[in-house]
Amino acid sequence: MNPDQLRRFSRQIILPVVGGAGQRKLLESHVLMIGAGGLGCPVGLGLAGAGVGAITLVDPDTVDISNLHRQLAFTEADIGRPKVTALAEALRARASAQITERQLRAEAASLPELLDGVDLVIDGSDNFEARFAVADAAVAAGVPLISGAVTGFAGQLLAQRASGGPCYRCLFERPPEQALSCDAAGILPGATMAVAGMMVQWAILALMGRPELPWGRLLQGDLMAGTWRGLGVPPGQTARLVGQIFE
Repeated sequence: MNPDQLRRFSRQIILPVVGGAGQRKLLESHVLMIGAGGLGCPVGLGLAGAGVGAITLVDPDTVDISNLHRQLAFTEADIGRPKVTALAEALRARASAQITERQLRAEAASLPELLDGVDLVIDGSDNFEARFAVADAAVAAGVPLISGAVTGFAGQLLAQRASGGPCYRCLFERPPEQALSCDAAGILPGATMAVAGMMVQWAILALMGRPELPWGRLLQGDLMAGTWRGLGVPPGQTARLVGQIFE
């Protein structure tokens, strides 16, 4: 690391869990981020700020005025622009990370190429089809995954090992027949920032190879009450157990 990097990251380098070796791992890491919205904006800012060396942004959408209250990397000047372009500019203005923009949907056909050469994939997408496609592709590519979601006052996180299970399909066999979107359920910016903050923390631990990360555990948050609970599911466990708990 050069002197500027040592000064920039000094407050995290002094942490015993990071140190110089951990910081070098971050600087050499490549993260694939699926989604550049309510979760993607704060996650991208957090990872770039922490010194992640390369970030690829994937999102098909453009910025809408209804995004601005929670997608805090955007301004009114960004309305109508691709989210990946606007977020990439915000990240480049704050850090020296190499940012790649891909304005496309995360689908089974495109994901193998997107996952090539990355160290971690972070999924903050807003639909179950993308979530299952990303989780399946991550298992096939042998890439670890941090997945997060927020609807209303409900938050959810899952850390999926590079080796797969317990994986997303161990928890949810298939997309639910009915699922509320933020358009229907509503959302506050504090909810997205709470989940995004945990995703950044987990991503940094994963990239450094730390053992503390709760691999294979589903973390559920009640963001009204401020409470969290973890659910461990053995590999191969179906959604029947999860459905009972969620009811």
